[in-house]
Amino acid sequence: MAVSALIIVISIWSVAYASEGTGRGGSRGRCSPQEQLAQLPADKEMLFHQTMREAREKASEIRAQIKALREEIKGILTADRFEEDLFREKTNSLEMLRGKMRATMEEAVVKLAKQFTAGERKILAELLPPKPGRHRHLRERRHQ
Repeated sequence: MAVSALIIVISIWSVAYASEGTGRGGSRGRCSPQEQLAQLPADKEMLFHQTMREAREKASEIRAQIKALREEIKGILTADRFEEDLFREKTNSLEMLRGKMRATMEEAVVKLAKQFTAGERKILAELLPPKPGRHRHLRERRHQ
């Protein structure tokens, strides 16, 4: 679930700087990520993109490991003989990788926050993903 949330986060950040659209139709008065980023000074916007790109690259390597580990776990679960110890070992490894993924994204945010002013950190906070398991569009609807 946490990995899925991080994948969604990374996708949102990718879309934030990759698309040239004017925002989502469902944002109802909120600035799109592109508009929020445009409020930053040019050097800070570049720093944001560079830092997120580096984090995505690190996360991509971890994601590949997670995918392989999930396949191993699936094999353990579907084998003729269930090996509990091996299953627990692999699921513990999976949790460690998920922790690394979260830490990678957290470090990217910390790196940016340390170099941003309070006003710039407000913009950064708006760009942060919702809590795991929550979708931003659902959260926005509840607060309207």
